[in-house]
Amino acid sequence: MSSLLAMLGTSGNALDVYQQALNVVQNNVNNSSTPGYATQSLNLEALPLDVAGGLAGGVAAAGLDNSRDQYAEEQVQQQTQALGQYTAQAQATGTIQSFFDASGNSGVPAALSALFQAFSAWSVTPNDPTAEQSVLDNAADVASSVQGLENSLSGNAQQLDTSIASTADQINSIASQIQAYNVQRLTESTPDPGEDAQLYSALDNLSQLTNFSTVTQADGTVTVLLGGGSPLVIGSQQNAISIATSATGDQVLDSQGNDITSQITSGQLGGLLDVRNSVLGSMLGTSTETGTLNQFATTLAGTVNQILQTGTVSPEQGAAAGTALFTYDNADDAAATLEVNPAITASQLAPVDSAGNANGNANQLAALENTSLTQLGGMTLTQYFGQIASQIGAANQTATDNQTSQQQVVASATTLVNQVSGVSLDEEATNVLQLQRAYQASAQVLTILNTLADTVLDMVEPYS
Repeated sequence: MSSLLAMLGTSGNALDVYQQALNVVQNNVNNSSTPGYATQSLNLEALPLDVAGGLAGGVAAAGLDNSRDQYAEEQVQQQTQALGQYTAQAQATGTIQSFFDASGNSGVPAALSALFQAFSAWSVTPNDPTAEQSVLDNAADVASSVQGLENSLSGNAQQLDTSIASTADQINSIASQIQAYNVQRLTESTPDPGEDAQLYSALDNLSQLTNFSTVTQADGTVTVLLGGGSPLVIGSQQNAISIATSATGDQVLDSQGNDITSQITSGQLGGLLDVRNSVLGSMLGTSTETGTLNQFATTLAGTVNQILQTGTVSPEQGAAAGTALFTYDNADDAAATLEVNPAITASQLAPVDSAGNANGNANQLAALENTSLTQLGGMTLTQYFGQIASQIGAANQTATDNQTSQQQVVASATTLVNQVSGVSLDEEATNVLQLQRAYQASAQVLTILNTLADTVLDMVEPYS
């Protein structure tokens, strides 16, 4: 009778185990579209059967099994970091590229071409007031175009400053979520599937923003290290980052105020920093470099002014010396402050060169369109500005190509993760059928054993 009762207990326990397994399947189905969720399964363990020894056999729950593949997850995060970088670069350089007219029909190239044409017309009629005024008007257009381009680029730099600061805030927000997970994890003996999904969803989101690595500690908490090893989250401690803007560009500071910009090499933050500090920095200049646009402005102004100031306004004896056509504040902000000399009038233009040729200076200025200048590395003014435009175009094309190819890489890596740990509704449906049949079989056994127990009890003579 004791063996029969033991078997009754075993069958009842089996029903409970299969119900737990069905609950796990139901949880998988409910979370099939939950970001970061990995399929769970209940491990079933067969208990030893030895009737003579009093072992009734049966089945027991042996803990949850998580299908997550850590290596595959890390691959997705790494590839997503690169995609975030290329996407940010493509978008930011695309905006900058829009400030340049590739056709040359507007902006600085068109204004510069018109100025050279004005110089050429002036060289034919150096004493014509209309030709002189045309030079002043077209010089003003060039200065205005250079200033307008500089203003657009500077405005874009400020927008990038805002985007970089916002990205840092997003990183800190996600880090706080991971820190909260660690705090909760320290109170649990086993990880909760829902919390685990939230963690990996947070890591996936973080990988879009910056490059990092993770280390899972023995207590189950996750340590997040930025690219160069600076800790973002350690256990229950979060180390927030911040952004500082200076003359050298934007810097990322750790919680102690140390500059860790060089450690941020990918993700959206890495891409934005590259465009802000390197691409725009090379054009607008920083505290350590003049900037190509400033170099263009200073060379244009300096070359034109030098030619004019070495000549005179007429070939007559004692004629007034030439006056500078352009002015600017200093080399570091030449593009932003370039303008036609407010003190010059059309009659103060000096067409006569130092040798007394009536249109010598005017001819030199007209020839400037095709003159190679050492200040520009042997390029003409037109070529040098064209190089500035082509470099940003090339940067945008490279970033766009990288973004397109990286999207495919991320898609492949994500597909692999889904195959390994994603919820398959077909597979879960099969599991339901198997568990239901096992449940029904155990219930049938329990019914039979219950009937046998009643029969045995009925056969026992009551004690009198």
